[in-house]
Amino acid sequence: MYKEVVGPALDFLDRHGILDSEDAHNLVKSGLHVAESHPLTLALLERFFAYRGIRFTDPRLKVCVGGLELESPVMVGAGWDKEGKCVRGLWQLGASTVTVGTVPEHPQYGNPRKRQFILAPGVALNRLGFNSPGMMAVDRNLERYQGSGIPIGVSLGKNKDVPVEDTSRAHAVVAKQLYHHAAYFEINVSSPNTPGLRQLQNKGPLTDIVQAVNQTMDEMGGRKPLAIKVVPDLTFQAVDDVIQVAIDNHVPIIIAANTTVNTDIKAKYGERWRSEAGGLSGDDPDFRRMSDRIIAHIFRQAGQQLDIIGVGGIKDDWTAMEKIMVGAKAVQVVTGLRGEGLSLPGSITRGLVNWINLRRDVKTINDFVGVSANHPTLMP
Repeated sequence: MYKEVVGPALDFLDRHGILDSEDAHNLVKSGLHVAESHPLTLALLERFFAYRGIRFTDPRLKVCVGGLELESPVMVGAGWDKEGKCVRGLWQLGASTVTVGTVPEHPQYGNPRKRQFILAPGVALNRLGFNSPGMMAVDRNLERYQGSGIPIGVSLGKNKDVPVEDTSRAHAVVAKQLYHHAAYFEINVSSPNTPGLRQLQNKGPLTDIVQAVNQTMDEMGGRKPLAIKVVPDLTFQAVDDVIQVAIDNHVPIIIAANTTVNTDIKAKYGERWRSEAGGLSGDDPDFRRMSDRIIAHIFRQAGQQLDIIGVGGIKDDWTAMEKIMVGAKAVQVVTGLRGEGLSLPGSITRGLVNWINLRRDVKTINDFVGVSANHPTLMP
């Protein structure tokens, strides 16, 4: 129903300026927020929007990512629920965890609108720019999930006007404020939509941020799993620098990868997009391949020391399994929820079980991790 009717209708409304895709997204979030507020509406949400009408899991899908125990490898990534207002709804639809944010210290409008574009079904370009109500509002929103048992991730970011010398403090203060809500943290220095942000992936500034966040967690009562999110546009040498920072500073997870600014990939959807600011994500095979190559490289270099969360172009169980087979222990969906609908997490979860059932030599999903990392197409 979604792919045949709802999705094309939203694309039509967006193309003709009737309903901006960002407004459509906000309407869906508001609906989820309302639905999760009462047991009856939450049950109706599951009945009508979860894959096959019921939340599903299987013990063979359990994974441990950087010390974080998850009931399945299927996560909702940062960027979908920036405010932390529909975590339970997304969990009810099949996600094992939801990463909220990216969250900066202070409220921030982000870049001027229009700032989100649907280039093709399932393919998006955005330059939102860390639009957020800020850490205090997110803190209040997440209070409703205390005691829920749902593992919540928090993506840490900085405000646009924060000077370089204050960057590490800006990340650490958000970690301190949201520490009691978070099951894990993610450092987002890979968005293309905040000027100069991607330069923070360099060894020096990245090390400062990681150490500040680690120190804050130590002061708050103990370290929680921490991840660094990278871009698919990095060279393997630059990725190796991130790997070294992670290993040297006891960061257990790398997330690969954020949106791409590759101009040739953008131009596939029309020459006007080549120079359009923002990052592309979603169901593009070249973008998906970039992400896969980065994941495979990290796995080959440090698969015994780091866990990898794969993101980029995941739209079904095959594309999720592709990420797992090149080295990811877990996967995140974001743009895929727009392209495929809210039933996507549950659909992928059931599909992964089918992959296990098809192989007599496989006992759990973990047996698939990294089996294709040395494929020639993934090599430098």
